[in-house]
Amino acid sequence: MQPLTPALEDLLEHLEDLDRRLRPLRAGEDAAPVGNLLLLKPDLAEIYDQVDALIADIRSIDAAYRRYRDRFLDLPAGCLCTGADGIVLEANRAAALLLGIAADRLQGSPLGVHLHPGSVPAFRSAVAALGRGEDLPAQEFLLVRADGGTVPATAAVSATYGSGGRATEYLWVFHDISGEKRVEKDLRESEDRYRELTENVSDAFLALDRDGRVISWNRAAARLSGRPVEEAVGQSIYHLFPELQNDDVIGFFRKIAETGRPGVSECRFDLHGREHAFEVRAVPTRAGVSVYIRDITARREAEVALRRSEERCRMVVESQTELICRRLPDGTITFANDAYCRYLGIPCSDLIGRRYALTVPPDDQARIQESLASLTPGHPVSAVEHRVIMPDGRVRWQQWTNTAAFDEGGSAVEYQSVGRDITDARMAGEALLLANRKLNLLSDVTRHDILNRLNVLSGYLDLYREQVSDPELLEYCRKEEEAVRDIRRYMAFTAEYRDVGVAAPAWQDVRRIVREAAAGLDPGPVAVEVRTRDLEVYADPLIVRVFENLIDNSLRHGERVTRIRIYPEESGRGISLVYEDDGIGIPHAAKENLFERGFGRKTGFGLFLTREILGITDLSIRETGEPGKGVRFEIDVPPGFYRFTGRGQAR
Repeated sequence: MQPLTPALEDLLEHLEDLDRRLRPLRAGEDAAPVGNLLLLKPDLAEIYDQVDALIADIRSIDAAYRRYRDRFLDLPAGCLCTGADGIVLEANRAAALLLGIAADRLQGSPLGVHLHPGSVPAFRSAVAALGRGEDLPAQEFLLVRADGGTVPATAAVSATYGSGGRATEYLWVFHDISGEKRVEKDLRESEDRYRELTENVSDAFLALDRDGRVISWNRAAARLSGRPVEEAVGQSIYHLFPELQNDDVIGFFRKIAETGRPGVSECRFDLHGREHAFEVRAVPTRAGVSVYIRDITARREAEVALRRSEERCRMVVESQTELICRRLPDGTITFANDAYCRYLGIPCSDLIGRRYALTVPPDDQARIQESLASLTPGHPVSAVEHRVIMPDGRVRWQQWTNTAAFDEGGSAVEYQSVGRDITDARMAGEALLLANRKLNLLSDVTRHDILNRLNVLSGYLDLYREQVSDPELLEYCRKEEEAVRDIRRYMAFTAEYRDVGVAAPAWQDVRRIVREAAAGLDPGPVAVEVRTRDLEVYADPLIVRVFENLIDNSLRHGERVTRIRIYPEESGRGISLVYEDDGIGIPHAAKENLFERGFGRKTGFGLFLTREILGITDLSIRETGEPGKGVRFEIDVPPGFYRFTGRGQAR
């Protein structure tokens, strides 16, 4: 059993001493007069009983005191008992933990030293009010810990009053509210962010209670309604926006409230003298519903304009004679114009959504697949010609320009093809080729006969020169011989020019044709650098003569040429195939007529013929070099007429 408190311990010790003194009398151990014993015995028994009862009561009081004191010490709230002078008489463990100081060190210290200076006036006011017998609500103080930190806490205080109604002790109960303060701070910051967000959104925002009254709204809503916030709060949304008070909107809000699911509606009303379309988005909340109103007038007008534009585009597409269709990567047709359907002889309604294509000869299928595989997001267009077998068995030629659409990952999602039947054009071209061959044959025969006659004429002129000594006649003879040489030169040009356009254009490997051109010449120490990678151009087979002529001109007229470079430069218009050397270049005065027939130091047909060969497939050439720094010829190749085969990309 725990020892008693000091006061009770002293009292109990006196009672036990008295009990020891009286106990012999009760047992008859000491001699006493018989008469006196008879008189004392009843009183002693009563005294003994009272002493025993008093001892038991004292022990019970002490046990109760200890229970309540232990409860005080173990209370989860910080408790301090102070005297009327504010000195701490007792402190429990929670108070010691709250202030960061041992309980025994708290005792005897003024409570005021554990308060932040800002809380001292409130503390003194509370003590004064309690001294007047007033009841105080819980107040907030800022406590100072032993380590110098501060702790916000609420304090409830009660007073014990002595005789005369004077307060003798105060019991302070402190509750740490640091967590609540953090929550309040986070809540304020969240509310500030929410308020900033709603204030800065372009949509009109309204927070409504369950009766449709405005709890809060943003500046956009104020501008839309023409009423400031102070006039709107507490007002019905239908009072602020009468146009919303219709069966559709009311039913919409009712549905949101009943289902608890967000929803979107649309309404129209006049604003600034003009009808506007608004999207009304509602989201259920605990208090009621949050409403976002967005002006979608511009969007709706754009949609109407887009539909009209689509209709116009559809009319344009449908009126085209070209064959137009769109397909998915698996071949499913998603669109076909009337010309395409008429060409196939199948109604458009029977084509859309189906995978249908005319039969293509095996030799041409690889060409089609190569063209489609060459399409990339950077170069999504390619052209291809191929044969098809019509349902009636006829073989027709088609020319297609394919354009691919790609997703964000770079995969083709759809192909649009614009084509036409070129069978008649090819037949005409073949007929023209045949006619050209016949004309060339006739030209060869005629040229051969003319050259033979020129040889005869030259022979007679030689004989004539031997027979004549007259200077005037010899001058006539010289001029006749010069005319014969000119005729031979013209005949040599016709021999070169006759092959232009005879053979069909084809894909030409630039690196190969430059090497062929250089092989027919003798560049000597001049380095010919070809940096075209795997570039191919679609051109007349005589394009090799283009590079023969350019290299020959550099070797003949460049004077100090040591290097020739050929490389491509890409641009938005296609590519430029650049030819340049480090010779003396071409004077500015000579550039104007550089590609004219007859201009030059030799025959005058080289650069003229170069331009004609390139022009067959829409290639063009120009000279952009600086005199004294070398020549620079740029051969412009449009999209669709060049490709880089090594990268699998046709352009």
